Amino acid sequence: MAGDWTRQDEIRSERVRKALDWGDRMKAIVNGTTDDDWDVLVPMIDPDRFVRRGNERDQELRWPAYRELLVQWKDVGGVYDNTLFRATEAGDVVYLDLDERSERPDGTVNTLRSISIYAFDDQDRIVSVDVCMGFHQPA
Repeated sequence: MAGDWTRQDEIRSERVRKALDWGDRMKAIVNGTTDDDWDVLVPMIDPDRFVRRGNERDQELRWPAYRELLVQWKDVGGVYDNTLFRATEAGDVVYLDLDERSERPDGTVNTLRSISIYAFDDQDRIVSVDVCMGFHQPA
């Protein structure tokens, strides 16, 4: 892919690192490379205010519903991975531009490009994650 890739070893922002850590923990849980469960994410968020939005801004999931969605995602099985393209921070918001790939147990592979927008409170807890997804066309 053409463009300027963000080098993770050059990232100095604590909020960007926290957003990346969120994704790394999710990946480890989904892929079964850790014994942690979804509750390991709770210290990173304000569970009373947390909301996750998808492509449609009016489709919101509060923490309990989002946690259940994550449980279902893991239960399907398969392998998930992502590659960071760009990361930036503006005020209390972090933007991650990712290429994502998932392989289901039946061998089906899905790839997409996503922009994940993490909003933080004044205690540096994640209060929302908006994920805008664009699916790649099959080759």
